Amino acid sequence: MNIFIKSVINLIKYLNINNSKKEFVFYSESKFYREHFIDLIENLLLLNQKNIIFVTSDIEDYLFFKKKINCIFIGNFFILDLFFRILKCKFMIMTLTDLGSHLQKSKGCEKYIYFFHALASTHGIYTNTAFKNYDIILTNGEYQSKELIYAEKKFNFPKKEIINIGYFFLDYIKNKSNLLIEEKKHILFAPSWNYDKKNVFNDYGIKLINILLINDFKVTLRPHPEHFKREREKIKNIIKKFSDNKNFNLDKNNSNLDSLERSALVITDNSTIVLEFLLIFKRPILYFDYNKKIHNTNRSKIPIQTFEDNFKNIFGNIINAASLEKLPTFCKNLIDNKNDIEMKVHEFNLKNLQNFGNSSKIAAQYLIKIKNS
Repeated sequence: MNIFIKSVINLIKYLNINNSKKEFVFYSESKFYREHFIDLIENLLLLNQKNIIFVTSDIEDYLFFKKKINCIFIGNFFILDLFFRILKCKFMIMTLTDLGSHLQKSKGCEKYIYFFHALASTHGIYTNTAFKNYDIILTNGEYQSKELIYAEKKFNFPKKEIINIGYFFLDYIKNKSNLLIEEKKHILFAPSWNYDKKNVFNDYGIKLINILLINDFKVTLRPHPEHFKREREKIKNIIKKFSDNKNFNLDKNNSNLDSLERSALVITDNSTIVLEFLLIFKRPILYFDYNKKIHNTNRSKIPIQTFEDNFKNIFGNIINAASLEKLPTFCKNLIDNKNDIEMKVHEFNLKNLQNFGNSSKIAAQYLIKIKNS
């Protein structure tokens, strides 16, 4: 059965569900975001919430979640757009930014709720209107609340309810990670995705991987999900060049947990994966300084340092293209001479993140409270 027909059938299936059963509706673009949703859904189930529907555009996500809850697959964009326009539910819960731009809001949905799939600030890597049209935002911590409130006042955005809940995914990897399987010469290269074609993945990806491999490092490349959609030829070229090297691995898994567990060091340009890696595994990180990821054209109008820049100032090590030949030595020194950062990490978490280790449970309790109010 083709995706269009299956999407139509599933849209009809959703419409035939009694509206009283559509209390908590989740939407996920792909399996790569699965681990951001799973703990919140499981905590709602533990609190005896039965009226949960998970809508996804990824068939693998559908096959996973249908074992747990009522799951709907809509993989065709035309049908997905129609679904969003005629949606009826109490709460639609997503990590999709720019609601009202790519996909429209429906008057049949009481509240649209956003939660974050990254630790980054709200005013750098996201567009200026990324969160404008949500009714409720579950933030990672006070830093995001301040940024969102500032943007509301500065740009006259609709006022929304902003609740400091915590970061679900950080708690997930904290609870699931094996901290004892680190491979000393294993490096994870995790470039960020950028609207700007001038970026590390396109311009230096092959060169960076190659210089590490010829210096006997094991390298795992984990592209951003958008790279798999938009840079297929580049990924094909990388596979062609390095697939015969036993020390190279392309991570296509929906979960990044295995790569994080095994890596002694993570290299990125702008990806927030380094935040999650250092805060949980307390291992070194390295930034490739090349082209900043700024998708907010009004960034200069918000005089607040971003969370990721603050993090980089405290924990970051930096190399640039001109020093690329020094990369293997730099990596070896960082791995061999780990600083004792455990106390700094603890203090950083306490200062910046809400409900660390308990965010999904708190969020589930909050959602039930507002459902019943």
